Amino acid sequence: MTSELRKIIVLEFKRNNLVCVDKIGEILEVYADLLISENRKYNLTRITTNQDIVDKHFIDSILGFEKFKEKNPETPPLVIMDIGTGAGFPGIPLLLYDQICNNGKAIKEIHLVDSNKKKTEFLSLIADILTKSLGKNLISVHNDRLETLELEEKIPDLFLSRATGSIDKVLDHLAEFLIKNGQIHNTAFLLYYGGVNVQSLDEGYVCKGKMESGRRVQFHVSMKIIAEFQFSIENYSRANVLYSLNPGT
Repeated sequence: MTSELRKIIVLEFKRNNLVCVDKIGEILEVYADLLISENRKYNLTRITTNQDIVDKHFIDSILGFEKFKEKNPETPPLVIMDIGTGAGFPGIPLLLYDQICNNGKAIKEIHLVDSNKKKTEFLSLIADILTKSLGKNLISVHNDRLETLELEEKIPDLFLSRATGSIDKVLDHLAEFLIKNGQIHNTAFLLYYGGVNVQSLDEGYVCKGKMESGRRVQFHVSMKIIAEFQFSIENYSRANVLYSLNPGT
């Protein structure tokens, strides 16, 4: 018998013009069940009804990246970092959707970053389950603050931010991360999941920082609205913005 959650997934995927196959429903149901069962222990989310989990976590996470892909159809497979991911949103749902419904064409791997140890313990738990289900390990979990994180791997091609506070602080911390990891010569991109009143920055906004050598580095920030849209049964509103951090002198 099909569960209530699976029925909602099928309905809302169809409503939002997303591909829905049996496996995406199965794996998202495992994710949702674990989210609910572990919520008391890890304090993961205030969103706990089946309808809200599907709409506000799964659909929102997936659609934001799909709108980005529509505007950037020639983009090669990306290494992505989800900043302040919490219980894995938006990173895990959009990764699962890409791997299962898009044959893994858009995403190489994803880094999930959160400074809350309990949340990263949950992320490691769900990452192990998903690795077994997908048959490959595409998820790296980091219990750290973005601005202090040092990566041994390739610097991500795209950063994501959803419900992580004021955009200026997110950008400043991203600039610190880029400087710390020696990424000061190439433009970095942040896809920000914003609400209807999307946060804007003053024209000419600049993020600044210092390298260990004392050399000053700055990034000039520009923004471009990728999409403004409504989704799901309650017509939730979303504005997705792509911020560019361009190295300066």
